[in-house]
Amino acid sequence: MGSSPIIRPLIKQFMKLIKSKPTTPGTRHYKYVLKNFLVKSNKLLKSLIFKIHRSFGKSFSSGHTTIWGRDSGCKKLYRKLEFLNKDTLGIVLFSTYDPNRTAFVLAVFDFIALKFFYTLSSHLLFSGCFIGCKIPNYKYFLGFRYKLNFHLQGSILSMISLKRNKKAQYSLSAGTYCQLLYKSLTFCKIRLPSNQIINICGTSFATLGIISNIYNRFIIIGKAGRNRLFGLKPKVRGIAMNPVDHPHGGRSNGGCCWVTPWGKPFRFKKTSTSKIKKIYKLS
Repeated sequence: MGSSPIIRPLIKQFMKLIKSKPTTPGTRHYKYVLKNFLVKSNKLLKSLIFKIHRSFGKSFSSGHTTIWGRDSGCKKLYRKLEFLNKDTLGIVLFSTYDPNRTAFVLAVFDFIALKFFYTLSSHLLFSGCFIGCKIPNYKYFLGFRYKLNFHLQGSILSMISLKRNKKAQYSLSAGTYCQLLYKSLTFCKIRLPSNQIINICGTSFATLGIISNIYNRFIIIGKAGRNRLFGLKPKVRGIAMNPVDHPHGGRSNGGCCWVTPWGKPFRFKKTSTSKIKKIYKLS
């Protein structure tokens, strides 16, 4: 079902971190992940790729800037993903790059529903592997989704949903994973990538394995121009602005307390407003 021991060393050769030859200043410190195993052009799943409206850090109605340091960047299309929360079995056709996410995505053909769909890729999954969602029969396969009650205690999981029919909400970015610490008849204890423990219902679904593109956190951009292509603009200090642009502007060092561009104090203040989550930090 998963990748065989013969194929795994070959995959690691393709998925290694490359340091570019310093022929120019922009490539002197540039590090990137080799993506030779990804499919570049695909016309098979054109119906699942569409354009979405993006406001680029501005309000859609008024046009005022709501998030500073955002720009349009390169054009990119959105790929609709499906998280398998029902009995299904499919084969991986190919893996491809998704500009909206740090992880890679898989193109899968479902044998039961007879349709194609995109889903997030797990580490060491390649073309020809089988993925799906079912009740395990004493065998666990990489990339399959099971209920938390059926996972073994101590398993490495990803794409965890909070409820049975909900989409995955935890461990979706590249190289992240969660761990099943404890399970009972009613709930399970999950350790998140932030080293925090939460309680989740045992009927929620989770995928066995780590999210793909595990070397993403070691990438070095190398120059500011690549960030502009991603839609990120340079950030300017508030003290360097005019008073009409920022509360800190137009003054020398010292003065009022540190505030946001809209006058709200942010130093030594809690930024989270959630009162429902019960998160327990590890000691």
